[in-house]
Amino acid sequence: MNDWLKNGFFLGLGAAAAGTEKVQSYLDDLVTRGRITPKEAEQFAEELISKGESKEQEWSDASKARMKKMFKDMGLVTTEDLSRLEEQIARLETLVNNQNDSTDSKES
Repeated sequence: MNDWLKNGFFLGLGAAAAGTEKVQSYLDDLVTRGRITPKEAEQFAEELISKGESKEQEWSDASKARMKKMFKDMGLVTTEDLSRLEEQIARLETLVNNQNDSTDSKES
């Protein structure tokens, strides 16, 4: 499972790097041929980067939701669930200790 996630990450990273290089090469070619100005090329590249970052966040959020559902379906607890249970145990331990102290005081 871990290798699957790692391979998927590297595949996406490689695709993004290759895509960035191709876009930059294409924009450089358009500037060289005089079809667009260097400023227009820069603006276009910035727009693509912005859209890419937005999509990356969407995919990341969707991926996290899928992983969370998969872990839940497998019966695994989340960090939040574990923290909540630890807090509940601490409260119960305090309650039991207080009751034991109260009982010990009454017996003395």
